[in-house]
Amino acid sequence: MGLFSLSQMEEINKVAEQSKQALSPPKSSKKASSIVDTLNEITKEVTEYFKDSNARLITTKEELHDYVTKFIDFGIGGIDTETTGLDRIKDTIVGASLYYPGEPEVYIPMKHLVPIFDVPYKNQLTYEEVGEELSRITRSNTKLIFANADFDLAMIYKDLKVNLNKNCFFDVILAWRCLKENEKDNALKVLYNKYVLHGKGEPKKFSDFFPPELFPYCKPEVAGLYAANDAKITYELFEFESKYLDKNSKACQKNHLERISDIVYGIEMPLIDVCQNMHRIGVYLDKDIASVLLKRYHDLDTSEKKKLSEMVDQVIEENSVRIMSSKTKKPFVSGKDFNPTSPIHTKYLVYTVLNAPPDKDGKLSTDKSVLSELNIPVVNQILKVRSIGVLISTFVEKLPSSTTSDNRVHARFNQLGARTGRLSSADPKNKAYWGRKIRLTHGRAFA
Repeated sequence: MGLFSLSQMEEINKVAEQSKQALSPPKSSKKASSIVDTLNEITKEVTEYFKDSNARLITTKEELHDYVTKFIDFGIGGIDTETTGLDRIKDTIVGASLYYPGEPEVYIPMKHLVPIFDVPYKNQLTYEEVGEELSRITRSNTKLIFANADFDLAMIYKDLKVNLNKNCFFDVILAWRCLKENEKDNALKVLYNKYVLHGKGEPKKFSDFFPPELFPYCKPEVAGLYAANDAKITYELFEFESKYLDKNSKACQKNHLERISDIVYGIEMPLIDVCQNMHRIGVYLDKDIASVLLKRYHDLDTSEKKKLSEMVDQVIEENSVRIMSSKTKKPFVSGKDFNPTSPIHTKYLVYTVLNAPPDKDGKLSTDKSVLSELNIPVVNQILKVRSIGVLISTFVEKLPSSTTSDNRVHARFNQLGARTGRLSSADPKNKAYWGRKIRLTHGRAFA
């Protein structure tokens, strides 16, 4: 007797074919013929690249409990998550990694699936188990180091139900944007290779190994080789950056970075908690009221457009002689055809039909700031119609579609690092006050 019945084999083949169609193969010189072949290629590449890795896989809650206990005792360490994507509402955590000096980096698999069958691999921890252990960190003074804390904190809070905001001590990406605002690439591995490894490493990113949709189907031990390393290099990059932000260190004092240190620790890092709470709490939107507003503003839009059309017809009639004598091509012939959002239509109406003067630079501008200064009734009406249109498209129509299942808009503040520390170098006083520009090359700082 075979392992599967004929009907079962047909169903397996059907699922396998659907998986092959849904999942794109990774970038490779050889095109994988199936999802299994693709995963085998990934396994070879990852295993070879991380052949010297000391990373450990956490497969039981007891192992995680022991590691977290030591992590808390040490007092500081790196943390990272691996997810199904970058949508913090729809995507989910697949695994997480931890690292502190003195122990190997570890990976905690949670949602890795056997390909085709979509069943979990054995020896993984549940969200509840991991959440329980990470909650121990929240009850301590342990400091956590992140690379893009805003995303990781949001995912951990959503999936693992743990609030690590107060433990978030440092974000290596945000800090580096403050230290060096003109860095071409702020990716974690690029910065680590350039400054910690002095440019001698090979900074392969996630996308160099995994198509995002295939990562959850990698075996935990393979995914762990890559993922656990993220927590480790995050911490080591923190060690490199922190000496430039420690006011008592020679590196900070030599490069006059005391003010930048104030920005990083006094503004940027505390702001992470603010941004997290803004996203989590969100803004409630009453959809019944939104529907009423939608009708009200669409009615208003229709009414004001009709009024504008009539005003344009009147202007055309009053300036018919000028229009007839003009050699300029007519983009519209009546108020009905006039488009208030078209720069061509507006320019023709204002500067040809109405013969308005150009702006102070001699340009025939249709910008709001220029048109509002003309204070001509029909032009004011154009601006009013435009304003209503923006209001409808940006808020009245868009906000209801931006809510989640709780009827809230969970906004994000794209925190990219302060820019205040880089005033004009032409002013010596400003330069001395804010600190000389620091340029960091292969781990060596000089002004």
